[in-house]
Amino acid sequence: MKTRKTFCLILALVMVAAVFSVSYKTSFAVSQDEYDKAQEEAKEAREATEAKREEAKAAAKKAAEAVANFEDAEKQLEQLASEIENKKVEIANSEAAIEAKKAEIEAKKAEMEAKEKEIKEQNDALNNRLTAIYKNGNAGMADVILNSQSVEDLLSNVGMVHKILESDEKLLKKLQKDYKKLNKLKKELEEEREALEYEQAVLVDQQIGLEAKEVETEELKKKYKAEADKMHALQAQKEAEAAEMAADALRKQLEAEQMIVDAGGKIDVAPGEYVWPTASNWELSDKYGWRRCPFHGREFHNGLDIVLTSGTNGAPVYAIADGYVTRASWYGGYGNCIQYAVGNGYSVLYGHLSGYNCKAGQYVTKGSVLGYIGSTGASTGPHLHFTVFQNGSHINPFSLY
Repeated sequence: MKTRKTFCLILALVMVAAVFSVSYKTSFAVSQDEYDKAQEEAKEAREATEAKREEAKAAAKKAAEAVANFEDAEKQLEQLASEIENKKVEIANSEAAIEAKKAEIEAKKAEMEAKEKEIKEQNDALNNRLTAIYKNGNAGMADVILNSQSVEDLLSNVGMVHKILESDEKLLKKLQKDYKKLNKLKKELEEEREALEYEQAVLVDQQIGLEAKEVETEELKKKYKAEADKMHALQAQKEAEAAEMAADALRKQLEAEQMIVDAGGKIDVAPGEYVWPTASNWELSDKYGWRRCPFHGREFHNGLDIVLTSGTNGAPVYAIADGYVTRASWYGGYGNCIQYAVGNGYSVLYGHLSGYNCKAGQYVTKGSVLGYIGSTGASTGPHLHFTVFQNGSHINPFSLY
């Protein structure tokens, strides 16, 4: 009877354990689904935040361009103002030169009028004498001879007549030269005056053009300032939206990580508290960063390739912290691959494994064996490919240590 009671008690305990186990597994599976969903929502929120930040950057870039255009317009306005002032000085100087030239022309004109009057008087006197000689003819000459008192007087009177005639001839030639000189001077002065007036008209046109350009540039300046103000406002709006989204993303990430805490895990792991994923006799066959890949040529290597100084193939790989396994399957060039989330936005990838010691949806603890080093996928020999992601972007794994 006692044995039967003991058997019944053991059977009851086994059934309770089985129920508890099923209940735990069911609860665990649901938690994993919820965790995956929460992680996905956090990822989408981060991506939306980054998109909004990119919009803010684009607005900032346009604002900077508008500010640069505004500053260029200001410089152009300063230059135009200087050019307009210089042009006004040129116009004033030109006007002064024109006035001086007009005064010079007036003075020459008065001189020419006086000369013309003098020439006219001389010309009239010459004409009168020539007319008298012409009218008198030889009789005039006979009078000169008859009126002479002596031979000396006669010679003197005849010489005087010739001198008068010779003087008149010289006067005629001088008058011709004076007329030519005066006409040439008058023409030159008139041409200079016309040239100055044309130059002044050109300067005035240039000033009008500069002033019109000044008005146009002032309008551009206003336009660029308005555009810059608009872009700065848009930038501020996008940055505010990005900050709000970032806060929402952080909240969702914290909700996801709280599930790890609720399952008994630890997510508040500081750098230096993570364990190394392999045994201590490790060394690197390839580092994080740019490299020459045997399969793809030059590429960015997003993790560390780790080998052991002995016994690499089949050696265990360990969980660097508590977390949830999200993948334990073949994954392209990584071959047999394990991925799991460890909290604080971090997740880990182990590649090229020869086998698994965990499965997707499983909660694992720091230091537990997750799988075994191998050479599956795009691999040239046994090694562990070790990548760390922070909020979806790969980082140098050494930043955790």
